[in-house]
Amino acid sequence: MRHKMPRMNQREYERLKEDAAAEYRRKLEAIEVVWKMTGGAKNGAKEDDGPIGKGALQEAIKTALQFISGDFTLRDVEKQIQATNSSFATKIKRPSLSSALKRMAAEKDITLVEAGIGKRASKFRRN
Repeated sequence: MRHKMPRMNQREYERLKEDAAAEYRRKLEAIEVVWKMTGGAKNGAKEDDGPIGKGALQEAIKTALQFISGDFTLRDVEKQIQATNSSFATKIKRPSLSSALKRMAAEKDITLVEAGIGKRASKFRRN
């Protein structure tokens, strides 16, 4: 006994096709974000070679800030990046992270609550 395949009308075909295309675009965007966060393999370099780009660092900070509430310091951001992307975190230098946070504060992406003095870290807050 042969089973009949249900027929698909044009509207159902177009809807399924658009759903598949939208899912494909979301997956490509996610891959692109990960690629940028890891600095990408520039000129065929290995993943662990070379410094990270400042755009990738700022994206990593923005991602980490989604998990941080209230005031935070450089070390809080560093710990969150370590928790969410440990391979990327090993490439980050503290002075680069500090500069990126200061740049984000200057661009009003985050707020400088209290400037650090000496060994006391600056405190920031999400906007």
